[in-house]
Amino acid sequence: MEEIKNLIRRASVTSAIIIIYGLIVKEKMVCIGMFGGSLISILAFYMLCIDVKSITVRGGSYKAGILSYLKRYFLYALSLGLAAYFFGTGMMLSTAIGLLNIKFNIYLMVLYKNFINFKNKYLK
Repeated sequence: MEEIKNLIRRASVTSAIIIIYGLIVKEKMVCIGMFGGSLISILAFYMLCIDVKSITVRGGSYKAGILSYLKRYFLYALSLGLAAYFFGTGMMLSTAIGLLNIKFNIYLMVLYKNFINFKNKYLK
């Protein structure tokens, strides 16, 4: 649970960096698209955590798992569709990049752990 909180904290910091960068360069693709996508990514990850916790406590149900899966992917499709409909393809791509926020942070956390393990093993 501590790693999940740490991941959400890091993703929030990444979202803050995205919005600050967007305000500095005054680009709406970054401000609205990437920042909105990163917030939706954090929300979807939080929904995943809640769904996993509820399914494991109640005893796993196939139907509940599929419904939670569909709910998250409907959220992704809705955000990408609204970005494409109201702002165009560029905003949709920017939102898609923002949706990768949690995945990017997971990747960085794994790389950091592997680097620390490598350093402790070979560079003493």
